[in-house]
Amino acid sequence: MKSTLFATTAALGLLALSQSALAAPPDMGMVQANIGYGWTDDNFNGHLFDDPFDFGARTQWLFPLSAPIHLQGDLFVEQMDNVFPSYLWGKSDSTLFGGTAHVIRPMEHGRIGVAGSIFNVDVFASKLAKGVNYGLVALEGQYFSEHWTFFAQGGWFGDMTGCDGLEGCVHNGVFLRGNARHFIDPNTAVSFDGQLFWGDDEFFGATSGGSARLEGEHKFADSRFSGFVGVSYEEQTVDVLGGSAQEETVTIDLGIRMYIDQLTLFDFSQVGPSMNTPTFHNALSTEGTLQAEAALLSPP
Repeated sequence: MKSTLFATTAALGLLALSQSALAAPPDMGMVQANIGYGWTDDNFNGHLFDDPFDFGARTQWLFPLSAPIHLQGDLFVEQMDNVFPSYLWGKSDSTLFGGTAHVIRPMEHGRIGVAGSIFNVDVFASKLAKGVNYGLVALEGQYFSEHWTFFAQGGWFGDMTGCDGLEGCVHNGVFLRGNARHFIDPNTAVSFDGQLFWGDDEFFGATSGGSARLEGEHKFADSRFSGFVGVSYEEQTVDVLGGSAQEETVTIDLGIRMYIDQLTLFDFSQVGPSMNTPTFHNALSTEGTLQAEAALLSPP
């Protein structure tokens, strides 16, 4: 039932986005490219996971629509290499790609909206690896002040198609997320993003986790380009039959963004296509392996 809800809501949003794109070109946009390196530890002698190398790209655009409603469209792709030791699993990388549509209504001191996302991610359990389609729906909102942008988001996510159960797929998932972005000046910003999630495994067991990210960004004078650097912490726990498996990953990443038709970072944050949705890439790609680990650690 919820998978049908995910698919229907996200598909309607992406359909609306395509119709708007055909009607008029976007007003504002952003293109991003990034790379990162992480360090992973787990509670199974530290041998199940490797230290991942990440790289990816995303683009976000704001499309004209009948006032006062705005439409934002996102496309994204992420690659994680060395998720697992290749001598153990054979395949050691995971690819994620997808899109999100946001329907946004500006308010006096912020914006509110609803988002629908569809994405595909490679998941693992032992030597079994395959792509699974996920859906996400969320409510979101921003509050603006003179030097701050606050963002809150919460919703549901889960697998839709491609999961036979044994891979370790999450369904009936819920998440809460918050972000605070402080502007030192109109083109220099520091932001903090925090997130928590809970979900059931498609086969058996339950998973939960969260992440925290600190980022600094500066847009170069008289240029469309900015540079950013961030540090992230992610944690995930899977509980099965009284056994519990956990992994933690710390990642440092850097990248560039190109802004189109925004004067400053502040403008992009408060009038541009600055909303986004989580992908849970690390958690979804490794949940099946943690599930098998938790089962091994369960009491007799």
